[in-house]
Amino acid sequence: MLLEHLTLPTRLAMPNGVPLYMLDGADKGVVRFDLLFKGGYAVQNKPLLAMFTNRMLREGAGDFTASEISRRLDYYGAWIDMYSSQNCNHITLYTMSKHFVPLLQVLEEMVKCPRFPLENLDTVKSNNKAYFTINSQKVDVVSQRYFEHSLWGDDHPLGHVVCAEDYDAITRADIQDYYNRYYGSCNCTMFISGYVNETMLAALKKSFGAETWGCKTECRPVEVAKPSPQFGRCKVSLPGTMQSAVKIGFMVMDSMHPDFCKFRFLCVLLGGYFGSRLMSNVREENGYTYHIEAELDAYGERNAFMITSETATDNVELLIKEVYNEIERLLTEPVGSAEIELVRNYIMGELCCEYEGQSSKSEVFINTLLSGAGFASVNKYIDEIKTVTPEDLHRLACEYFHKDRMIEIVVGA
Repeated sequence: MLLEHLTLPTRLAMPNGVPLYMLDGADKGVVRFDLLFKGGYAVQNKPLLAMFTNRMLREGAGDFTASEISRRLDYYGAWIDMYSSQNCNHITLYTMSKHFVPLLQVLEEMVKCPRFPLENLDTVKSNNKAYFTINSQKVDVVSQRYFEHSLWGDDHPLGHVVCAEDYDAITRADIQDYYNRYYGSCNCTMFISGYVNETMLAALKKSFGAETWGCKTECRPVEVAKPSPQFGRCKVSLPGTMQSAVKIGFMVMDSMHPDFCKFRFLCVLLGGYFGSRLMSNVREENGYTYHIEAELDAYGERNAFMITSETATDNVELLIKEVYNEIERLLTEPVGSAEIELVRNYIMGELCCEYEGQSSKSEVFINTLLSGAGFASVNKYIDEIKTVTPEDLHRLACEYFHKDRMIEIVVGA
């Protein structure tokens, strides 16, 4: 299957220095607009603070109450996603291009003039705490929390296992301080994709690109504790559950490493599609699970390799044994050319779907920007997939798959 190189985003510099990356395309009049603010979990001094600050932007700003913001979005058939990652706070607006300008006015108020009303904060905290309590009874969610704890260690911000008390500890003063430190033009990057015209660009320039606004100091990379992985088995008891969750993995190379693209290929071959080795063995041949997968999870520039599954408690050890059997096969048996071609075609097909629309392309380019790999790495991956060899995969397996450097998390009754 042929897949051409993607056209890279165009970079426009706003008068105040905020970079705007643009992927222009018809997309039937739909537009996606992203505001990225440096910061994220890495700079918070309390667990959950970045998430709550970003989330509270829509709870009242300027002349708009939270209800008025919601009604305005509903009226135009638009929605806003807001989330935080390790090094960044994300705000994403999806709307029709013809409604972009009036909605941009709402977004500008949210970002520049949030009020953080205390009564709304109490409600948001209560709702999120209730959601946390419900999720704390789900083996897959709990296993992810403890995997990240073992991955990063006790002293790293991402190693903290969130508890209910963390929700209670967040105050309005905490949120206002975090906002004052990290939300401003000096920390902002903008992406826009879809149908974009001159009127929309002029509105963007006026709202976010003309004058400096917000915090005065750019967020620099902060010195946090280095990852301190805790290898070996961690068993977490969750009484009353019907199944156990299993996660096996380790920290791998960053996204700029020359091995990264081909390691992604190896990950798909092992457990990244329905016909993968893990699915064929653990599900089809042995019936230990309904689903098992291998994936790469990004934490800024760093990446973690992770195998994830759920199974009956009695089958946990059997499932783990077969996982290591499949890893051993990669260490001792060369991968056949036919299997490589099958995986290559699968990846190319998935990429064709992933790169079909401007919005999804924008997501890809944003992720590469945050990973530090640069936009050109998207096309590098396409090239690397076309040229991967059995020797490449054997070398990568031998170099990175070491049982004594694996983290194992088992959560269940």
